[in-house]
Amino acid sequence: MHVVICGGGFAGVKAALELANKPNIKVTLISKSSNFEYHGALYRTATGSSPLEVTIPLREIFMTAHNVSIILDEITLLDPKKKYIYSSTSNAYHYDALIMALGNQVNYFGLDGMDDHSESMITVAEVISLRHRIVQLIKSKIEHPHIVVVGAGATGVELSGDLQTFADEISEKYGVKRKNIRVSVIEGSDRVLPLLKPKLSEKALIRMSKLGITVRLNTRVNSCEPGKLCLADGEIDADLIVWTAGSRLVDFYSENAKHFEIYRGKIAVDEYMRAKGHKDIYIIGDNAATQYSGMAQTALHDAKYISRILIGMSKGVPPVKYRDRKPIYVVPIGPRWAVLQTPKQTIYGYKAWLVRRRADLWIFKNFQPYKDAVKQWRKGNKKANF
Repeated sequence: MHVVICGGGFAGVKAALELANKPNIKVTLISKSSNFEYHGALYRTATGSSPLEVTIPLREIFMTAHNVSIILDEITLLDPKKKYIYSSTSNAYHYDALIMALGNQVNYFGLDGMDDHSESMITVAEVISLRHRIVQLIKSKIEHPHIVVVGAGATGVELSGDLQTFADEISEKYGVKRKNIRVSVIEGSDRVLPLLKPKLSEKALIRMSKLGITVRLNTRVNSCEPGKLCLADGEIDADLIVWTAGSRLVDFYSENAKHFEIYRGKIAVDEYMRAKGHKDIYIIGDNAATQYSGMAQTALHDAKYISRILIGMSKGVPPVKYRDRKPIYVVPIGPRWAVLQTPKQTIYGYKAWLVRRRADLWIFKNFQPYKDAVKQWRKGNKKANF
C-alpha cells in the first residue's frame, strides 16, 4: 500500500511516523518545508526565544524510517479517479490512500489593508519578521510604543502577555531607555479566550489587566491603514499591528472544490475521517470538520487513528469509527502564569504554567526519542540573537 501524506505539520508528520517501518506500507510525505514547526510555541519566538525550539528538521525525525520518503513540494491538483495528486512543479504522485493534513493559512476576512499593514504569526519566518519589528520599535525614539494585537484567542493572549518583558530585555541588551510599551488587544466577541469556560476567560482578563494590557471586547475591525486600525466605533493609532484573529483552509481546497464538501469552513468527513464521497482520501488535523479540530492534540489524535486504520487495512482488519477526544487547553499569559482547562477541572497561575511546560515536552516526545525531545524542549530557555 502506498500512502501519500500531504502536509508537514502535526497531523501529517505524526501519521508518517506512526506508519514508519510498518510492513507492506510505503509512505511519501509531501511538505512545503524541510522542517516541522511547533506553532504552539511561536509566540515565544516572537518575544525573544530561540527559533530552534520550534523547528525540527524532517530528516532528523525520519532518520530511521526506511519506508518514508520526504518530498519538498506543494500540491495543487487532485484527480481522485486516477488516484493522482499533482504539484506546482508538475510532479505527479500516485496513491492507494491519500492523507490530507495541509493545515491553515491566515484569514483577513477581506479587511482592507490588513494584509499589507499588519504582521501575522502562521509560520516561523513570519514570526521572526515580527520579532525584528518589535526590536526596531523598542530601539526607536518613540517614547511609548503602541502595539495592537487583533484577536484574543490563545495566540493573541500569549503574545500580548510577553511583550513588556521582551521590551525590557531589548532595552537592557541595547542599552536604551526602558520603555513602558502600550499593548492593546482587540476582540470581536464578548470575552477573551472564547473557547474556554467563562470563569477562565474572566481570570485571563484580570491577569491581562494586571500586566497593563488594554482589552477592548465586542469591537469590530473595519480596515487597516499605515499606523492606524479602523474600528467600527472609531480609530486607534498603532506603531505595530499584529493579526491573530483568523485562519482558513489553504487555497488547495478552493482550487479543487468539486472534490470536497465544505462544512463551516472545514472539509466534511465521514465516520472514518474520509472526505465525504471518497473511500481513499482522509482529512485530518485542522482541515477536518470535527468537534475539536484546530488543536495540536486533536491533530495527533487524528494521525494515530488514521495510521491504525491503514495498518489494519493492510492486514485485512475492518476500521473502527472515529471518536472525538476532548483536548486540554492551557494558555500562558505573561511570565510563569497560565490558565488551564481539562475535561474535569480548571486552574490558573503558576501550576497551570508548569503544566504547559510539561505539555510542550510531551509534544516533542511525539516526534523525537526522549533524550532528543528533552534537548529540543530546553531550547525554549535559550534566547535568540535579536
